[in-house]
Amino acid sequence: MSETPEPNEAASAEAGRFRRLPFGWRMVVVGFTTIAVLLSVNQLFNLGLFVGYTILDNGYLYMLLGLLVSLAFLIFPPTKNAARDKVPWYDVVLFAAIVGVSFYFVVNSRLILSEGWEYAAPTPAIVCGFIMWGLILEAVRRSGGWTIFTIIVIVSLYPIYADKLPQVISGATVSLADTAAFHATSEESVLGIPMRAFGQLVIGFLLFGAALQYTGGGRFFIDLSFALLGHVRG
Repeated sequence: MSETPEPNEAASAEAGRFRRLPFGWRMVVVGFTTIAVLLSVNQLFNLGLFVGYTILDNGYLYMLLGLLVSLAFLIFPPTKNAARDKVPWYDVVLFAAIVGVSFYFVVNSRLILSEGWEYAAPTPAIVCGFIMWGLILEAVRRSGGWTIFTIIVIVSLYPIYADKLPQVISGATVSLADTAAFHATSEESVLGIPMRAFGQLVIGFLLFGAALQYTGGGRFFIDLSFALLGHVRG
């Protein structure tokens, strides 16, 4: 009969998944997170901090992707046996690559919409699409494990083998290059419903909850709820 791990053991095992980042890289994580929060506040509350420039929704989501997904290559080591006390050169390359391709799509966010890149992307966008696709899958593998990685790989390749499936779930097949471009530039894949829900809704609730937590507002509303409940019962 297997024994249930003690809470301290479970916490230690969970903590072992993460790197102990040096001070410089910790500051990078803090800086990227801070920029992502400020960017979200500006976009969600329509503050217009970027005078003379309107950030389109897809550009905003590409920014969040570059700022937050890139941190997976700093925080999560690639294997269980990898070093936990430093960031190796290859993870620095992957970190820079996801930031770079995200910046490319941010700069071209208007062209993506006006020229329909999800169906007719230029060659640089296709190359960047392949890079983004691969890096997101690797970030998923590191943070979520092999099971969810395998499922997402199979599903993401659906446009390539769609015509070989039973009729009820079949579709028109497209090339690997078009699939990569579609994943990176359309509103139905990387920037699909989950990403939009996070960037335009969930992150707002997280910021609101954190603000209540650190200002004492959360305790106030809990006390108020108990007071009202006691009044109703009385």
